[in-house]
Amino acid sequence: AVPLAHANDAGGSIRVPAASCGLVGLKPGLGRTPCGPMSGETAFGQLVEFAVTRTVRDTAHLLDAVSAPAVGDKYQAPPPARPYAEAIRTDPGRLRIALTTRPWTGGTVDPQVADAAVTAGQVLEWIGHAVTEAGPDVDGDAVVEAAMLTVVTTGGAVLRGTPRRPDPATLEGVSRRVLSETEDFTLLDVMSATEAQNGVTRSVGRFFQEHDLLLTPTLGRLPAPHGTLKYDHDGHSARSWLRRLFTYGPFTATFNVSGNPAISLPLGQSREGLPIGVQLVAAHGREDLLLQVAAQLEQAVPWQDRTPQVYVG
Repeated sequence: AVPLAHANDAGGSIRVPAASCGLVGLKPGLGRTPCGPMSGETAFGQLVEFAVTRTVRDTAHLLDAVSAPAVGDKYQAPPPARPYAEAIRTDPGRLRIALTTRPWTGGTVDPQVADAAVTAGQVLEWIGHAVTEAGPDVDGDAVVEAAMLTVVTTGGAVLRGTPRRPDPATLEGVSRRVLSETEDFTLLDVMSATEAQNGVTRSVGRFFQEHDLLLTPTLGRLPAPHGTLKYDHDGHSARSWLRRLFTYGPFTATFNVSGNPAISLPLGQSREGLPIGVQLVAAHGREDLLLQVAAQLEQAVPWQDRTPQVYVG
């Protein structure tokens, strides 16, 4: 309906909708876009603000417009060498790109989704990059534990930011559980979750000492019908809900935990006509590489004329 739309991402909420709707979804890295002035570290640094767009060009222009850090921001990413809108017209050279379709948080990957990522790797090889099969050594349980920081931050914002406690009868099942677990979360729980976050961050950081980019599917499955994840199910704990969520989308939350920039591109389409997103991840501060390679893929595998089988003409 519009050229670009605001979104934020604490576990995949820019990239997952982008993959499900045939859009470009960039999650900037930690410190790239401002989160203040009322907050200095949203969701312990795991949540970032940006948008979904139709084209890499629009993403680059928007990032140029909003990426300056606010005065006093706790984290600030290094400034780019040139505007992103110029960078996408620049050849990044031959890059070392790792490809994996193996999820860290369990579950299986739909063959059509995996094939889209593998095909993207073949396109990148054709462009001239060196593509190898590899992925960071990430503990999936640590990703879930670290993501609890986002859960309790959300619950805390509701409990502290509303004039009266919400009536549990008006909430869905997972929301009720999030609020109750937030109240029970202790300082020792926070320390355990931040320790898990640190472990994930270190593993991902080591990986990007040997690779320039990582290529993965965005989701583990095709876009699901509404209600598939059963958010109103009373049997979930916050952790069991995260595990269910990360089984559906197992490739995104790791990079909220680590703070790396990541982008979903609408490179594939299933036999049923559903969009398939492919994710690129870069080292901290390298949104320029993401956008340069995204622009190369957009030129090699254009998506602007792709429409679903049923749409408003």
